[in-house]
Amino acid sequence: MILKPVTHRALLIITFLLISVQVFSHGDLTKRINQKTKEIAESPNDFKLYYERGFLYQQHVELNKAMEDYLKSTSLGNTDKVLIYRIAEVNYLSEDYKNALSNITKYLEVDCVDVKAKKLEAQILFKLEAYKESIAAYHFVMNTMVDIRPEDILEYTIIILADNNKNFSKAIDIIDFGLAKVGVNTLSLQLKKLEYLKDSNQVEKTIEQYNYFILEYQRKEFWYYKKAAYLASINKQEDANIALKSAIVTIEQLETKFKNMDSILELKKHIKSLESTINN
Repeated sequence: MILKPVTHRALLIITFLLISVQVFSHGDLTKRINQKTKEIAESPNDFKLYYERGFLYQQHVELNKAMEDYLKSTSLGNTDKVLIYRIAEVNYLSEDYKNALSNITKYLEVDCVDVKAKKLEAQILFKLEAYKESIAAYHFVMNTMVDIRPEDILEYTIIILADNNKNFSKAIDIIDFGLAKVGVNTLSLQLKKLEYLKDSNQVEKTIEQYNYFILEYQRKEFWYYKKAAYLASINKQEDANIALKSAIVTIEQLETKFKNMDSILELKKHIKSLESTINN
């Protein structure tokens, strides 16, 4: 199994799903939109109905229609701050970052300590390449949010490195902060820590990180191989051979049904190939 790094695009999608808290299927949403449309036909000047349908459209990822309803709700007199937030959110998701910033700024003038709004502000500022301002906003989020998620930590490190692509020490500190908050064995964070340690050429700490995976995860043979490949890449051939031998021993200790799995057979090919490369 190949574990790929989390991209900022993937984080954006995850963030949208979490923000929307979508609990309805698309089919159910369509029914609810149709019902809300009937209610609007009966009460065409009710700004609450337009807001409600707009949010349903947003959950249905029909962003243009959502914005039309939000603006209609505004024109009918809706001054609720949540409407301002939703408009900022839809602008952000539509990649209209300047208008998104304008609207989230208006929202924060009303409620400057809303963590969700500060996070959206940070995300918008990141897209506008105002990295230092984005970092400041996300710093507030990290120190205020109660239910920090791994994707929040990962997003923050992306912003840190966008501002300074050599600032791995800060990014790793953020990862460690996240591990303390959400759990030391959070896979996505430990994988990202490994990536940052490798990218910053912290050899001993990278080896320690491989050892962490070997100790904590059941499929140790894969991690022994990954460790060997890393050691070979930094010309530690003797240590790489030791790691490869450990991978082979671990495979031999597997039950027969596991030994015959395609993933294990493929791994054995990789081990043999790396072993040949190292010893030639």
